[in-house]
Amino acid sequence: MVMWSELSSDNIKEKIKDNGVVIVPIGAIEQHGPHLPTGTDYYIGWAIAKRVAEELNAFLLPIVPFGFSEDHLPRAGTITLSMDTLKSIIRDIGKSLARDGAKHIIFFSGHGGQITQIADVCYELNVSGVLGKTQAHNISPWNATPVEVLAQVLEEDVFLHAEEMETSVMLFLEPKLVDMTKAVKETPDYVPRGLTTANFLESIRIFTTSKFIGRDLKTGVCGDPTLATKEKGAKLIELIVDCTLKAIKHAVG
Repeated sequence: MVMWSELSSDNIKEKIKDNGVVIVPIGAIEQHGPHLPTGTDYYIGWAIAKRVAEELNAFLLPIVPFGFSEDHLPRAGTITLSMDTLKSIIRDIGKSLARDGAKHIIFFSGHGGQITQIADVCYELNVSGVLGKTQAHNISPWNATPVEVLAQVLEEDVFLHAEEMETSVMLFLEPKLVDMTKAVKETPDYVPRGLTTANFLESIRIFTTSKFIGRDLKTGVCGDPTLATKEKGAKLIELIVDCTLKAIKHAVG
């Protein structure tokens, strides 16, 4: 792992010739129910990004702390960028890295709710040619890891937000920030049951059209965090890192 912010300009100029893969982690600050911190996506995204960058010996940028989280309003603690602002940040970072000689830029989201927006701007950067020979990639744990893989560990029947998976991972990474005495299950009737990628995508469709997490859920949770354990979190991190690594290696050749 090469921490971009710890190197001098001359160091970066030399090192990027050998390994031009740069990981740009993007987090979010948003409500995660009564039991998890608002920085959950920040903590999880950063932890996974560091592990992936270490395995690839890639450059790692400091994490962008905020993301697009408008669907979590009006719950307290949610700080959201507008969609246009997030896309502008990605464009500007991409252009800066391309000027420095990056070959592959991995925009790596710790927040599943902004993957579509990141995909849009990566496509725009690539098709417009503004990055020259540099390629922008939208690869994150949540589009690289099939739900069926997570189902090897998870016991809940609805997987979406602040549930068994995120709670387990946070119990492994930052246990002092988790209050399991406040963990509650919420699985509304309108979301499909079963841990499949198809059901996950259908749940996302529902929560981007007729329903919204911050407005229509009683607790801000969609799933069952009461099933979470630190041991599950350790296993989930291992699976997620493995899937994400495979996706990045395939993309950068």
